[in-house]
Amino acid sequence: MISATSISSGGMAVAAQRFSSAAESIATLGTSLPSPTQVDLSSSAVRLIESKAEFGINAAVLKSSLDTDRRVLDILV
Repeated sequence: MISATSISSGGMAVAAQRFSSAAESIATLGTSLPSPTQVDLSSSAVRLIESKAEFGINAAVLKSSLDTDRRVLDILV
């Protein structure tokens, strides 16, 4: 059986990596100064928002899973 803790932790790691990648692409735009037709901040902004939401959702799943485990242990003890 796959643990919800490991799945949500992995999801948080992936979301953090996606956020980092999107932030890096935005930071790169500030150094290379491409022509105005090549700049597309909207897709990078969407990736930042999506990864932030993914991280939050996985954090909520992790918290819920840990709370459930704690409650089961309280019942058993």
